[in-house]
Amino acid sequence: MKKIILLSIVSLFLLSCEKEVYIGIVESIPTSFGKLFVSSNPQGYKVFIDDKNWDVITPDTARWLSEGKHKLTLKHELYSDSSMTITVQVGTQPISIDMMSNPRFYANITCSSNPSGANIYLNDQPTGRITPANINKVYPGIIEIKYIRNGCRDDSVNMKIKGGQYTEVYRILDDTTRGVDYRTINTKIASNLLSKVVIDKYNNKWIGSIDHGLMKFDGKDWTSYENAGILNSSRINDILIDSKDRMWVATSFGLSSFDGITWQSYDDKLPSKTVTALEEDPSGNIWIGTDNGLVKYNNSSFQIFTSANSGFPENNITCIAAGKNGDIWLGTGQSGIFSFINNKWNFYNFIEMDLSENGKISNFIVDIIFDKNGTLWSYHKGIPSSETRDALLKCNSLNWSEFSLPLQFPVEVVSFNADTENNIWISAKEGFVKYNETIPIKMFNTFDYGFYAKHCTSSCVDKNGDVWITTMGGGLIKLKKANF
Repeated sequence: MKKIILLSIVSLFLLSCEKEVYIGIVESIPTSFGKLFVSSNPQGYKVFIDDKNWDVITPDTARWLSEGKHKLTLKHELYSDSSMTITVQVGTQPISIDMMSNPRFYANITCSSNPSGANIYLNDQPTGRITPANINKVYPGIIEIKYIRNGCRDDSVNMKIKGGQYTEVYRILDDTTRGVDYRTINTKIASNLLSKVVIDKYNNKWIGSIDHGLMKFDGKDWTSYENAGILNSSRINDILIDSKDRMWVATSFGLSSFDGITWQSYDDKLPSKTVTALEEDPSGNIWIGTDNGLVKYNNSSFQIFTSANSGFPENNITCIAAGKNGDIWLGTGQSGIFSFINNKWNFYNFIEMDLSENGKISNFIVDIIFDKNGTLWSYHKGIPSSETRDALLKCNSLNWSEFSLPLQFPVEVVSFNADTENNIWISAKEGFVKYNETIPIKMFNTFDYGFYAKHCTSSCVDKNGDVWITTMGGGLIKLKKANF
């Protein structure tokens, strides 16, 4: 009797456990399926069903769909999403969706500029609108918006816009009524760190940089010679166009010339491959300054001058100027100025110049130049370790005098250039200066003229009368003739 009661209890326990395990809703497994062929205009949408990626891209078929209602969503990287409820039945059902009939498919763009009034171009096609304006129903994708306005540099932006989105495009247009700047962000110039610019007979601009070699700009197209296998260095120290229209290029690792057809190297003719300065005298001789002596080239041979054969106190030549009578003047790194007159060398430091009463003037010469009146200009950069100071000097008939530019503050000169009207163009670290003793001095700076003039390095005047300026960091600048 006890055994029967115990067996009944165990049976009851097992039945209770089995009942707890199976309590709940048991999903029915679908026994029939349908297919959905999805096409779209435009094509290329990803198909999502019930928020799951079905790994189908329109036009294609989604398979193994259970009968009944489902959520269908089409997604695209550029176009707006679209969702709807569909009913799937056994068999294949086609569904076609024209996205382009929905206004949400397109994008809207608000275009504005400073100054306003710029013509708006979409993918190089005129829209007939001017800023500010709204451009509606723009086809999604990668597009270019360009603004063109008289007196301003053309400006454009490439962007990816998605359907259904609102996009605002605002651009500050560079004022080009007075000057135009050419930088890596707005042109195909190879560098913003420029050292020299010269003009050839065709009005091409040849530009040297300190990091990307030599470039040519013909007013429209840019040509880079950095990787042409011509020059041995990407650092250009000086460029000269001589009276025979040959171009000479001085680099930190050699010297080359170009006659319009052929490039030629002269590295093996020099006392040093570090070429610092170039100049042509009235007889057509090319004078080449290096950090280890001076070279004279007379179209057939090279003559080297160093402290060993010429009595130089030092061989580091920093700059060269040629006078009308054929005399040559050299600036050095720490010994002042040399002159070569009537085959005789003369040496001038601040003591020989008789200018020591106002403190020691530096013997480090940054640049020297003759103006059209035959006056020699030189700029001396002070060296704190030698307790010497900056000075701008003028020399007439070997009479030296210190000169102060009539500006509110002194400028640190980097180079000089004298034009045919005897304007002295001074490239300085504080800006760009035009000096002529008959008219008021004029300074072109970043604040007043809108172009980068914080470190100007060289300048020249082209055949149209425009002035071209190289800068250290701001690229190339064209100063239009009407503005000076």
